[in-house]
Amino acid sequence: MNEPVYVDDKSGVELFAYLPNASDPVNSQANGTRPIEGLEKMLKVEISAGDKKKELEFEPAFRDPGHYEAPFFPTVETTYNYRLFGDINGTAFNVTWTCSPAGAEETPVSDNSTIQLSQGVTRKSLLGSFGCPLPRTDAGFPEPYMSNLEIQKMLSRSENSTSTK
Repeated sequence: MNEPVYVDDKSGVELFAYLPNASDPVNSQANGTRPIEGLEKMLKVEISAGDKKKELEFEPAFRDPGHYEAPFFPTVETTYNYRLFGDINGTAFNVTWTCSPAGAEETPVSDNSTIQLSQGVTRKSLLGSFGCPLPRTDAGFPEPYMSNLEIQKMLSRSENSTSTK
């Protein structure tokens, strides 16, 4: 959500789910393509960065069937993994994507190979990529911008110097 993604800005995971037209499965606008509703009850997303993990619930996007959102605020500039998992009408689903440190524009992905992801789940195509969170480069307004991580480090240093006196 909200690409490009910047540290401390609201972002999140977006999922667009459609029952495809069998003759044109990667075209979400093809005749006969229908949005899949109700996945917020069946799927979750786990975000991981290093050894930290956080599980998020999907919510349906307002007035946009088949579109789901799980917002979060990335707090550090690093590589994030996104694991989409759950059970869709009795079929287990578990797939992980990783952001690209080079950025989405630098690493376009297009793979039209058919891959069996799990029993009953087949990937027909993979399109696009997404970048990892970037550092804030704006000067801030009306005060200079400091990341939440920078503020936390300064507070820790202050607490440590106070406790050693």
